[in-house]
Formats: sequence, C-alpha cells, structure tokens
Amino acid sequence: MSVVARLKLVFIAILVALTVVWLLSIPMEALTSGFWRLRNSLIYYSGILAIGCLSVAVILAARPVQVEGLLGGLDKFYRLHKWLGIAGALLSVFHWLCENAPRWAVQQGWLAPRPRPPVGAVADVPVGFDPFRDWRGIAGDLGEWGFYLLLVLVTLALWKKFPYRFFLPAHRLLSAVYLVLVFHSIILMDRSYWAQPAGPLLILLMMAGSVAAIISLLRRIGTARKAVGVIETLRFHEDNAVLDVGIRLTTAWPGHQAGQFAFVDFGGGEGAHPFTMTSAWQRDGRLAFSIKGLGDYTRGLPHQLFAGQSVVVEGPYGRFDFGGVRRRQIWIGGGMGISPFIAGLQAMGQRHIEGKVDLIYTTRAPAAAFIDAIRNLAEKAGVRFHLMIEQQDGRLDINRLEQMVPDWAEAGIWFAGPPAFGNALRSAMEARGFPPSQFHQELFDLR
Repeated sequence: MSVVARLKLVFIAILVALTVVWLLSIPMEALTSGFWRLRNSLIYYSGILAIGCLSVAVILAARPVQVEGLLGGLDKFYRLHKWLGIAGALLSVFHWLCENAPRWAVQQGWLAPRPRPPVGAVADVPVGFDPFRDWRGIAGDLGEWGFYLLLVLVTLALWKKFPYRFFLPAHRLLSAVYLVLVFHSIILMDRSYWAQPAGPLLILLMMAGSVAAIISLLRRIGTARKAVGVIETLRFHEDNAVLDVGIRLTTAWPGHQAGQFAFVDFGGGEGAHPFTMTSAWQRDGRLAFSIKGLGDYTRGLPHQLFAGQSVVVEGPYGRFDFGGVRRRQIWIGGGMGISPFIAGLQAMGQRHIEGKVDLIYTTRAPAAAFIDAIRNLAEKAGVRFHLMIEQQDGRLDINRLEQMVPDWAEAGIWFAGPPAFGNALRSAMEARGFPPSQFHQELFDLR
C-alpha cells in the first residue's frame, strides 16, 4: 500500500470511528421520531465530526514525531492535516446549516414549527450556577463567530498566493479559534453524550488538541528539536538560481538521515521555511542546504544572507530515507527534487553502503558546476548518473526510463520533484503492474 493510500485510509477511519461512537451514543428512535428530533441528532453528529477532525488536525500541526513512522513522515502527514482541516471546515458548515436552515424554512412557511410543550406544563426553576446552562448563550455566540473566522482562515491557508509571512500568524490564529470551538462544544453538547462512548473519545481528542493549540499559540512547536548555528559558506549558482548554504551548528543536533528535511529560520520576521538537507551527517555539527529561488522569499536570500549570520534549525523530519526491502534502487530527482539525493550520495560514499543505484536528474535550468558536483559524488558512491536536460532530451516518462534502466521494475523507486511529474510516473508504473508500495515519493508541499 502506498503512503497516500494509507493516509486516505487513516482519514476515512477517523470519520468512521467518530460516526460509530455517535451511533452508539444515541437511542435509535432519535433517527425515526420525526424531523425535529432527527435534526437535533444531526446537529450533534456534525458537531462531533467537525470538532473531532479539527482536533486531530491541530494535534498533527504540532509536529508529533511519534507518528512519523506510521504516517510516512511529516511531509506526508501534513497532507492528512490539510484534509482534516478542510473536512472540519466543511462539516462546520453542515453543522451551521443543520442549526439555521430549518429556522429559515419555518419563517418562509415551508416547514411546520417545532412542537411546543403543552400549555400548563411546569418548567424547571434554575437553582444555583450551572455553566452548562448559564453559559449556553455565550458559547453559542462565540461558536458562531469562531465558525466564521474558521472559514476565513482555512480559505487563506488554501490560497497559494497568500504570502507565507502572513500565512504563519494566520494559521497560528486557527489554534485560538479551535479553543473557542472546544468551549462551544463542551458547553452545548447534550449531557447525555458525556456518559456514552462519544464522551471519552471527544474528551481525549479535545484535551490533546487543546494542549497542541496552546503549544502553537506560545510558539513552542518543535522547541525541543531546535538548534542554533551560523552561516559558514554561501555559493550562488546563477545558471539555475540555486543557493548553497553551509551552516555550522553551535548547539546540539541529534543527527539526521540522508533525505530528511528541517525548518530553517534565517531571521527577518519571515519565519522558518522547510528545506531538504543536502549533506549527510558527519557528526561535525555541519549542515548544508541547496535553496532554489522560486518565490519572493527564496529569490531574495542570495542578497540577504551573509557568512556569520545566526540561524535556527528545527528537525530533522521526514522518512524519505532510502530504506525499504529492495536494495536495487532508482532515484529520480526533478529540479530541486535532487536535494535529498545529494545527501544520499554523500552517505553512500562515506559509509560504502551496498546496493545498485541509478540516479536520474532532470532539469530545465542546467548549471555546469552544480551538475559536476553531483556527478563527482555519484562516481565516489558507485552510482550510475543520468542527466536529462528537458529542453534537449524531453521529459522523463516510463518508456524513456525503460531505455535508460531496463530492470527498473525490479527496483525500489525514490522520487522527489514536481508532484504532477511524480504522479504521472507512478500511474504509468502501476499500469504495468509495479507495486505501489515500492514507489516512494516525497510530498514536499506543506501548505
């Protein structure tokens, strides 16, 4: 099973688990006793699904490395985080409609009003303070405004043109919105649910989500995995707009595997960005990154960074580590997807790792010095190096791959590069019977 298929399975399992505990927590007649009782049950159902999805999304946003192995790495489970965030927002819309649409229908005369208590019925007289009773009004109002803000912030998070320097604080604000929605859920949830199977699960999810949200608001995510260092070397390749950055760490670093990435904060208020490390760990406190000038921020780095500048590095993260059951491997790097493979070549050259490897590097912006450095590393590591310059060689496809590496079907495929490129290759391979579990793709899209 591929990692993406596993993530989809986890996503579905979360929705199914929440649905099952809801069904186990209500009397069956609640679904068959008329529209208004059914509507009441759907309000709670949609609310349980929404707060459950948002809770898991907030937990994953705190970067719990304990689940990286299960979910294939941080770059993979951030995709699950994104799906859960979108699902939570859409379910919140359904929750809001379940609450308000019937009222509109009654006002328009399309629906009979909800039956009222019989005349002369004696109402309970409130005694003492009860937050589940006395705070219902404020919980309802806060929940509604939190819902509106949730929709705005999720929309901004999905808008790729929204500047990254604004994306981080806006995304952090989602943690505060989540805490408001937790308060809304606790106060307005029917008390009968807390003694049913839904209660313990929701309490566990909301407690864990609240801790993660507070960690985010305090800017403490990844604190234990941060190291401080200084820029030691800088080299800019003008031909392909790639900046090589060498960093010497001055505080402890746990080490990393070739292919992993880290969040690097160069200062200036932009915040930390994720970059793949292009250096194998040599226990000397040095890290290297090759940064492609793709956006305003990365294009400006060659003019902003200088030797001796302080940096903060958080990591390592990811499971793109060239493991697996097949020693025969083919590495395919598209554009700056070559970064993890540079570290892989260094690791092979230093440790004399056994295994037959072909490295295919496809690029639209060839830089002679950059390519020569990769070729030299490949020679030292005993790796066959294939260069494809798209303007003259075309784009790599399954037929071209078969010509270059006839035994490709017997290898484990490791791909890093543009997602559409990787998806096309994977689909073509699977159409020829290649097992999805042997196609390892870096999903380096954390927004």
